[in-house]
Amino acid sequence: MFDDIVYFSSLLVCISLGGFYKKIENSEIKRNYGAGLGLLVACLICGHHIYHTIFLVWGNIIIIKCCDKRFVHQISIAYTWTYLLYLHFNLTSTKYVLWIHQTMALRLVGLAFEVNMADRSKMFQRGLSSSKMPIDDSNGLSSEPSILDIVAYSYFFIGLHKGPYYRWKIFNDHFNGPFGTLGDWRIVTEQKLKKACLYTLGYLLFTLKYSPQIYYDDNFYVNYGTDHRFLYNISQLMRHFFQCHIVLMLCTSVATEAGFGVYPAKCQPLPGYGPSVQYSFLKLVYANRIIHMTDTPGVALMQEYNFSMLKCFENEKLLIGPKMKDTVRCWDMSTQYWFWAYIYKNLTKTKASKEIKSACSFLAWTIWYGPKLQQVILSATLWVYVHLESEYSKLYNPVGSMKLSWDIGFSIMRLFCLIYLTPCFIISDTTIMLKYYNSIFWMYHIVLLSLIVVAVIINKNKEDLRL
Repeated sequence: MFDDIVYFSSLLVCISLGGFYKKIENSEIKRNYGAGLGLLVACLICGHHIYHTIFLVWGNIIIIKCCDKRFVHQISIAYTWTYLLYLHFNLTSTKYVLWIHQTMALRLVGLAFEVNMADRSKMFQRGLSSSKMPIDDSNGLSSEPSILDIVAYSYFFIGLHKGPYYRWKIFNDHFNGPFGTLGDWRIVTEQKLKKACLYTLGYLLFTLKYSPQIYYDDNFYVNYGTDHRFLYNISQLMRHFFQCHIVLMLCTSVATEAGFGVYPAKCQPLPGYGPSVQYSFLKLVYANRIIHMTDTPGVALMQEYNFSMLKCFENEKLLIGPKMKDTVRCWDMSTQYWFWAYIYKNLTKTKASKEIKSACSFLAWTIWYGPKLQQVILSATLWVYVHLESEYSKLYNPVGSMKLSWDIGFSIMRLFCLIYLTPCFIISDTTIMLKYYNSIFWMYHIVLLSLIVVAVIINKNKEDLRL
């Protein structure tokens, strides 16, 4: 309970200090203020475990500064993920401490990938490399960050509690561009806080009415049938949904209050990545520290701006789908971008199949999140389900009126899968989790196994017909 108070109090304090931070005009003082506040937050939440963040940061600084740039991203992820594994098995503390380390891990390894891509880009331009141009080169690093820059980025208070993740390029541009000071973004923060209050109300109601402690009660497995035990997960899924929204709504409120992550809508900012078009306009703005599309600065002030880069959830696709891949992509979107851009697209070999690439991505996610049996079951089941879903889409390729019927079917199966997997992120005790799944006879895994067999048979019959 005390840890909860410290965590959420520090979030509210960061929100309240965002307005003061925004008024600081000197970019160096602004950066040091944000890093110092983040370091204070890390000390309050981590306590004596703060030394782990030091090892994490300085280990990556040595890697980024001293190692061959061609392999810096591979060395960084090997070191950081190994250290996270150590923390998962040896750190006896709250989830909030792990959240801090997980956030810093994404930033540091992401920076190593950015450094690697910038180096590959330079080699490509000089004609020294036969490999393809790195992804997102047009919006990559212009110069390698200094040691102080890396420390400031690692401990920067915006997004430190639990995201959202943002690239080093976005962090650096924040101090060079004037977008955050264009207007008063307090109204955006107020809207987020109102939503957080509504989510808190929903979370409290579900917690009072449907306690997760019932999974630990033997009477739950004696007095209730299999159908009731399965459907009880719906309330816990909603409770988890509200809880995640509360945390990330407050985290993004810190950013909006500080004017961080705001970009012109015409630049089409993406979660975690930032602007995806109109790079020339942004470079001009950062170079001149003024906003102008024409000779009249007032025109730029009439441009539409948004915080799309901070977007964490797309609730419509989360609720409706229709496919599981839509749900996965629209949950904690900036984190999903990180694993897609750096693991799926970059780290794995380009010649590898989609199945192998996604397996590597899910494996990296499992280690990052926590390699407990619950997370292994969750990741493995989602991996099988996503590719099975894709296989059935290829087999039948529904069009026209049949497409709607198939989408409804996919959406229903997706919801059943999410309900079935809910205990994996609700029950912390592995023994209780296994007891629960034994009580419902691992029903959805049996369904998935049956669907795999059917898909294999259909594929075999189609190949025979071709012959």
